[in-house]
Amino acid sequence: MKIIPLLLLLIGLTIRPALALPFAPGLYERPEVQRELDYLRRHPSHLELSRTRAENWLPHLLPLLRQHQLPPELAWLPVVESAYQPGALSHAGAAGLWQLMPATARRFGIRIDDEFDGRFATLGASRAALGYLSWLHGYFDGDWLLALAAYNAGEGRVRRAMRKSGSRDFWQLPLPKETRRYVPRFLAVQKLLATPMARGRSSLSEHKITGPVSLSRLARQLGVSVADLKQWNLALKGESLSAHEEYSILVASDRRAGTEQLVPIRPQPLFMAPAAGLDLSSSGALFGEVKAPFSTAPPPGWNRP
Repeated sequence: MKIIPLLLLLIGLTIRPALALPFAPGLYERPEVQRELDYLRRHPSHLELSRTRAENWLPHLLPLLRQHQLPPELAWLPVVESAYQPGALSHAGAAGLWQLMPATARRFGIRIDDEFDGRFATLGASRAALGYLSWLHGYFDGDWLLALAAYNAGEGRVRRAMRKSGSRDFWQLPLPKETRRYVPRFLAVQKLLATPMARGRSSLSEHKITGPVSLSRLARQLGVSVADLKQWNLALKGESLSAHEEYSILVASDRRAGTEQLVPIRPQPLFMAPAAGLDLSSSGALFGEVKAPFSTAPPPGWNRP
């Protein structure tokens, strides 16, 4: 046997494969899922836009999913959460690509203070979100429908619904309307988008930075401007990083490229127009509701560009 094929075989034997979502085909025939499939098929531009936004993050997210032994299809969860917009901020206070609430983010190691909101540090927030999903999967004994419901509504609310109904069947639980739509929406999204694949390399690379350091000094060290540093890192709220902790900072992989050629990590909807989110009909609605899902106002303490 040739050396290279043998090495590939050995590598394949040592890497533990990610788990596929164990959903039976009949699950997608449920009326709740069919309703979401029909809705998404009538509005294909939303999925295509979300897929385009996802392309720069998949080279980072898919290895993280493998490390956590999580299904690669979970890379499509931010389509439902934020339409793959790193600057998404909900009226309820959830933020970032994975729409983490402050308490959940801090619980899984995300720093949130006057200088830095790690929910907008996409790769750091992704590690926290995947850690939470992995924990939920174990907490609900491997039931992904319950784990996904809990990601949206909280594990306590799902547990109370289980006790009240005397059932572990997600479809029988008395959960909020949004959660009852959330899980079928994700099932429909991952059914239509299929298994995610990384196409090429990301245009951003991650640096682990330890403070204290001013943003002007950090920008000089990284060879970029402060404006670009803030454009690529919505987590940066002030002018310095003073705490003696590690921060996840993104910069352009190709320093020769102009910013217009890079992935647009712009503060949409944080400082600019409302984000589309789950608005598939240009009505600004979340799951068909009237209120727009994302706020246009910056959180307290943010400096406008």
